[in-house]
Amino acid sequence: MQIALIGIGKIANYQMQAITHTPGIKLIDAHDLDPNKAEELPGSVQFHDDLEKMLKKSKADAFLVSTPTSTHFEVAMRVIESDRIAIVEKPLCTSQSEMDALLTAARTRKLPLYTAFHPAYGREVDWWREQRESHNFDLGNLLGFDTCFADPYYIDGKLTLGAVGKTGAWTDSGASGLSALARLIDPATMQLVDGRMTVIPSLNCAQVQGLAIYSFMEQDKKGFGVVDTNWTLGKNYKATRLRYENGIVTLDHAKELATLDLFDQEALVFNLATDKPRLVNHYCGVFSDLTAMFAKGEDNTGLSEVIHRLLFAALSH
Repeated sequence: MQIALIGIGKIANYQMQAITHTPGIKLIDAHDLDPNKAEELPGSVQFHDDLEKMLKKSKADAFLVSTPTSTHFEVAMRVIESDRIAIVEKPLCTSQSEMDALLTAARTRKLPLYTAFHPAYGREVDWWREQRESHNFDLGNLLGFDTCFADPYYIDGKLTLGAVGKTGAWTDSGASGLSALARLIDPATMQLVDGRMTVIPSLNCAQVQGLAIYSFMEQDKKGFGVVDTNWTLGKNYKATRLRYENGIVTLDHAKELATLDLFDQEALVFNLATDKPRLVNHYCGVFSDLTAMFAKGEDNTGLSEVIHRLLFAALSH
């Protein structure tokens, strides 16, 4: 599978590294509004200063939209309207109406549409999925969860450089938390209970903090969980705590750690980090699944639609 990259920002470095580690995928073209970004590309990748020309001329099978969040809708729509396949960095867009328009455009043209939910492919998430599938630990039914994605993007009354390109704490990180949960809980069973957003009108961002409470079904029993996103804590903290009948599993998404705390045993800690950066590990998972889906003519639109509806429901609650 050959892909082209639209937007050569901070995250693109991790994406390009992951491509080199993933069989069956190759980066051949790239575009950015800043021509100096061409220097960051491998020598085998052709830089284009005009997006429309790249969409027409490139032999890429799909185009990875890795631009600022607020532009995802516009750029993805340009790709789709050129009858090309779009892969869009999470979140796909910033509103329900935008999502509906993108889905309609892709389906009308019978084009696959992918969302790159990279936090869902953390090694700690993969590890716990493997433990459950192998029945290595008997924790009983899942009772509840709490997920927190916090970044130090609001300090001393100002947004930091880390917030550049992002729309808001909930819009960007809510998609992260929900996508990770979607690999651990059936997202189709989740329903919004309450949503609470914190907005500072003087700041150029949609939210500095966002929280949503969801219900879910597990083995015909209802449980509840919280997804919290926060730019005001002054630290990088990303974790999901799963509360089961017989213990607690904590997945540290920032440190790639898993802690298993059975109620009658000493806690077990599993370090799942590798020699590659965390985000490279994430994108290796994204691209591995992407190439497998592409080979079968499939996409993850159904999953993306469920996750984004849960995300946007909290904004409008």
